[in-house]
Amino acid sequence: MSSVVLTNQSKDGHEMTATFCPEKGMNLLSFKVGNIELIEQSTKNLFEERYAGLGSLIGPHFHRRNPSIIPSVANEAAFPHIERVRANGVNEPFSHGIMRYAPWQANHTQNSLHAKLTGDDEWNGTTIKELQGFNFKTWINADLTPEGLQLKLSIVSDYDALVGLHYYYSLPSGPATVRSLVNEQYRDQEEMKSIPSNWQYNSQKELIFDLENESDYGFTPSGDPTSGDIILDTSTHTLRTHFSCDNQEISWQLYHPKNAAFVCIEPIAAENPRKPQLTVQTLNVLLQASPKN
Repeated sequence: MSSVVLTNQSKDGHEMTATFCPEKGMNLLSFKVGNIELIEQSTKNLFEERYAGLGSLIGPHFHRRNPSIIPSVANEAAFPHIERVRANGVNEPFSHGIMRYAPWQANHTQNSLHAKLTGDDEWNGTTIKELQGFNFKTWINADLTPEGLQLKLSIVSDYDALVGLHYYYSLPSGPATVRSLVNEQYRDQEEMKSIPSNWQYNSQKELIFDLENESDYGFTPSGDPTSGDIILDTSTHTLRTHFSCDNQEISWQLYHPKNAAFVCIEPIAAENPRKPQLTVQTLNVLLQASPKN
């Protein structure tokens, strides 16, 4: 498994590296700032088993599709992860979309990477559009700058589609919170709910979510409806995720199983990820980490 390592130095003098694997879904295998590894390495087994874990992508669809629209895979033996997920009762062969599974075409320099995936590309003898069920083109530009890791994800699709990140961030021992300005209505699976009174949510619409609690919730940014900031605060570092689109089709998902060693902060180019509204979309993300020691 070959990888691409981008390097640079942060504004405050920390060495930075970002390691991508274009041939396996453009997964972000590692992102280090100084001595801090931001990507939870214990999730590598999920990546090797079924292309989840580490720094996964989302797109062109979110989570699992209605079984009635999932195309059949003619040669399942060429994609052994399908048998593994089916053994766990999952009929969706490409959860969260084909982008995190397929090999991407990529070129890079010392601190930048450009990658492309199209429906006409082939993977193990089958075109990507046959596996996904429709044609599309998608691009990722990754630039490791002194400001942080800048990512631009774009898609042009025959059907409504989205792009997003599903990075598994490391949680060191000790308290940890996620903080962001969000609207009062949040998404719990398919249901919209009001933020409960026992959550830490103030009159400025700032949510401070204690990661002692589990979560699998979707939020939309308050204030500017086209961009947001999410701050992960841990005992060893903070991580800022700034994300934006050119429209209001934007949201983010917070996923953290009880007592897990990771948290997923997932910016997504769709207000309702299960029902994207656009065939052309771009998501911009800036990841900025600050070690505390």
